[in-house]
Amino acid sequence: MDQLSITQLAIYSTLSVPAFYILWKHGATGLLGWGYLLVFFSLRIVGCAMELSGSTSAAILSNIGLSPILLATAGILHEAQVYLRPELNRKLEWLKVILYHVQVTGGIALLAVGASRLQSSPNPTAGDRNMAKAGMGILTSAWTVLAIWIILSCRPFARFSRIEMDIGNMSLTASLYAQLLISTLVSIPILGIRVIYSLVSLVSTKASDPSMAVRVVCTTLPEMIPAIIFCVVGLYTAVRLQTHEVTGRTIHNDSGKSRV
Repeated sequence: MDQLSITQLAIYSTLSVPAFYILWKHGATGLLGWGYLLVFFSLRIVGCAMELSGSTSAAILSNIGLSPILLATAGILHEAQVYLRPELNRKLEWLKVILYHVQVTGGIALLAVGASRLQSSPNPTAGDRNMAKAGMGILTSAWTVLAIWIILSCRPFARFSRIEMDIGNMSLTASLYAQLLISTLVSIPILGIRVIYSLVSLVSTKASDPSMAVRVVCTTLPEMIPAIIFCVVGLYTAVRLQTHEVTGRTIHNDSGKSRV
């Protein structure tokens, strides 16, 4: 277990560096997505450090870490939506974002309180377990809502190949934001493994520690893979957008000089 925690600590610490750059380059529109991704990295780094120190609160922090990765996915989806679908009602879009945040926050609050009582109390009550189950149930429904939201956002594209085909017909800037949309579509089923496993673990009457293989496959990788996908796509789009802007300014300046 220590080796796994050390590996996660190293990976999430490394990913935090480009995440700061991505947040800076994507600006205010990307604040929700990339800001929450940084929060997720911070929680995972702290959680791994607590596991290495033998703290019993590490498991609670692990469950809490589900909320920022879900909110990061929703934020990246929102950033892509704002650019790719200018016809959307911005007020309605923000209302959906706010309501989704309320749902996730409510779920994680119940889960955190319930899990904390289960960990700290020598004789936890049925109410404590039910509270944790209710919180995890709300988070599961939040994942379901987000999955539907992403699918509906991709509705203009009939198939994945159609997305790639349409990207070829888009401007460079639009195609980059479309790649953000695709990253959420690829990541949401992977995150579902983590969410469903956590729900099953809480509902199950068998209280046993998972093996290393189960922990890696069902908890570590389903969080790490989407995080890496977001960082790779976010960094690529940030660099390409900056290059595109610099090239555009250079062409504009050169054309201005030629007219003189």
